[in-house]
Amino acid sequence: MSDLKEYINHVAYKVKNMFSLNDDLDKIIKSEYEKAFKILDKIIGYLIESKYKIKIKYMKLNSLNLDKIIKSEYEKAFKILNELGITEYIKRKYKIDDIEPKLEISEYYRFPGEYLDSKDKIILSKEPIKIWIDGQLDFLGYNKIKGYNKIKKLTVDIRLKDWKYEYPFIIGKFSKLSKNEIIFLKKLIEAIDKQLESLGYKEKNERTIDKLLKFLDYREIKSIDYLDRSYNSVFLYPFYNPFYINNRNIRKALAEAIIRSIMFHEIWHSIDLSILHKLYKDSTIKDRDYLLTILNNHDNHELRASAFEVVMYYLVNGFYKHKKGYIAAYVNIPICRNYIEKIDILEKNKYSKKRIPYDLGLCYGNIIIAKYKSSLKENIYEIIDDIIHLDKERAIDVIKRYGDNFK
Repeated sequence: MSDLKEYINHVAYKVKNMFSLNDDLDKIIKSEYEKAFKILDKIIGYLIESKYKIKIKYMKLNSLNLDKIIKSEYEKAFKILNELGITEYIKRKYKIDDIEPKLEISEYYRFPGEYLDSKDKIILSKEPIKIWIDGQLDFLGYNKIKGYNKIKKLTVDIRLKDWKYEYPFIIGKFSKLSKNEIIFLKKLIEAIDKQLESLGYKEKNERTIDKLLKFLDYREIKSIDYLDRSYNSVFLYPFYNPFYINNRNIRKALAEAIIRSIMFHEIWHSIDLSILHKLYKDSTIKDRDYLLTILNNHDNHELRASAFEVVMYYLVNGFYKHKKGYIAAYVNIPICRNYIEKIDILEKNKYSKKRIPYDLGLCYGNIIIAKYKSSLKENIYEIIDDIIHLDKERAIDVIKRYGDNFK
């Protein structure tokens, strides 16, 4: 463990004056483990005795009426598309008779949402949506209390491991299935390093994100949290947390946000395929050959639908109107730039490769938000034309070039 102490002393110039690591890291971990459960005892006791109790309203999933939420979001989606003139604009420009697929709600389907071209129908599946909601609750930190009593009743050992865990951001992991132990990885060293840097104990150039936040004169607002929408990376979606506003059911608010995103994604698929069918029949449509080329590539469909999803999510929720809403778009820029740099690696894995078009679309939609900001709504027709002519090559090029502004 002496190597660890030497490493920490090396990276933190002031660490010796602040504290010394006379105890080895094993003792520190065990000590913090004991302290953690003492604190949790108090928290659990407070929750049980307080007015919130342990059955907090926003933690109840069974109270969700997903059928009602899905139907409501379906109606709202087409209402806003009509109000903005998007459907009429596309119908007029590409000579399409109608853009309003039917809706089907399924208990369990292979995807949270899918557009079936043969039946002109959007299917939304409740079970995958519930799983998605739980995942976002975990990301927001609301499920951390879950399973506490079960863990506490076990005899838990603690040890430090050298091997690299498959998820690069995991520092510690509870393993019940193997030996009832909490494993702390060597990634802990990096975490200590980052904490020391944040406290000013190591000189470091200003991070890209710090520049962005300073540029925007950002001030934290408690009503906004951030969801993770990406597949192979981390892509932040702003989210109005109702708990800070009026103590509404946070699961319901998450369900609405998630279903809203899915709905606009699938609606764009219906738009894309309606345009494609018309292109086959009408040779007079402008840019016909180019559009046929990109629309006959399925990956471009997911790319474009994801970009449209981001744009409409910001529009419907009003996040484009002020800095504290579209701050996430700026935060995502360096994330998306780094993503582009590792695409070659991701494409070698058949599973991650399938998700690349989705992530690229999210990043491209993010660029649109960062570009237009509060003028998003007034430029919506230009944005629609942009997405209609979007393909993978152009998406990558735009993300790379836009990222140059934030080096």
